[in-house]
Amino acid sequence: MFVLTIIVIKTVFVVDITLSILNYKYRHQPIPQNVSDVYDEPNYHKWLAYTMETHRLSILIKIVNTVVLLLFIALGFFPALAGIANQYAADSVLQTLLFMAIYFGISYLLNLGFDWYRTFTIEERYGFNQSTVKTFILDQVKSIILTAVLGGAILYILLQLYIQAGNRFILYAWLFIMLVVLVINVLYTKVFVRIFNKLSPLQDSELKDKIVSLAQLTGYEVKKISVTDASKRSARLNAFFSGFGRFKHIVLFDTLLEKCSTDEIVSVLAHEIGHAKHKDVLRNLLISMVQISVALTVLSFFLASDTMAQAFGFAEVHLGFAIILFSILVEPFGILLGIPLSALSRKAEYKADGFAAEASDPDSMIGALKVLARENFANLTPHPLVVKVTYSHPPISQRIQSLEAFKKLQT
Repeated sequence: MFVLTIIVIKTVFVVDITLSILNYKYRHQPIPQNVSDVYDEPNYHKWLAYTMETHRLSILIKIVNTVVLLLFIALGFFPALAGIANQYAADSVLQTLLFMAIYFGISYLLNLGFDWYRTFTIEERYGFNQSTVKTFILDQVKSIILTAVLGGAILYILLQLYIQAGNRFILYAWLFIMLVVLVINVLYTKVFVRIFNKLSPLQDSELKDKIVSLAQLTGYEVKKISVTDASKRSARLNAFFSGFGRFKHIVLFDTLLEKCSTDEIVSVLAHEIGHAKHKDVLRNLLISMVQISVALTVLSFFLASDTMAQAFGFAEVHLGFAIILFSILVEPFGILLGIPLSALSRKAEYKADGFAAEASDPDSMIGALKVLARENFANLTPHPLVVKVTYSHPPISQRIQSLEAFKKLQT
């Protein structure tokens, strides 16, 4: 098991690096004609430089994290960390929580410098960063507190269920996780988004009137339309829907309002409504339900295996390390499973684009895609293998090609 774990870590690393390098080397491919107007010459060279810097940083992060993990395993760090945690807590669940807190704290600190460099050097240099040092620090503090409180509570309950529920652990844990998913979906915009951003109602305007008309036309009832102050952190554009039923909520980035026309914004929202109309959210939820049940079944095996723990220097099963080992060994399966799931997601994006073109206007959707690509520095020439393995959305040129075909059918 020890050797297998090392092999898995190295294999995942090689796959990640290979895909990253393939995508990087593909950046000089000819730009498809239908997106040749996304970047002008200076901005295209700027995108190439940005790609080069982010590529180098991502490679460095992967190397550092992989080397540290391999050293932790080889040098017996995890049994030593368990010994430290056991000195400060008597209860096995609290020992596990402390063990996980220290480990993830180390991982967090290890990557904090990279986050700082990405934000205040790379993103700053290319005009994306709008965050101040104060905002960055506050975001980190809020993230730590939220992770500790929410993540710690969820893990505590799951561990208690494992100890107390016996053979019914998988069922109870699955029901609990699905309840958590439901609550987070309901409270996401109302609570969690507001921890980091201010939300203000969209003022009466032509845009609001058109959004309301679109919702009525498509039979998609929306209770709230809000604008978030995303510009205080980044110049990137986005919009999203959250909640369901009477909790449906549209959130627009203020940067989107600045860069896109009214009709383009309406098209973006029509695309999102298309996902709802095609039951994509429900489909993803059902897929998650199956994935969670399978993951819990496999995890329960790790949580009960003394043999696995002993291969890494533990005298018996350690719940915290079992969770870490599980996350390492299932990663290759996650990559393989991601291929068909990504293909399914890309297909759903085409269908949502078609819905947007029919509900609003194909030219507006095409225009919105080009603005989003330009302002977010999208890769116009991703490597085909990288698209198949990792892309949940089709490349922008293929999406526009599909929309142009829809236009021809209309005429």
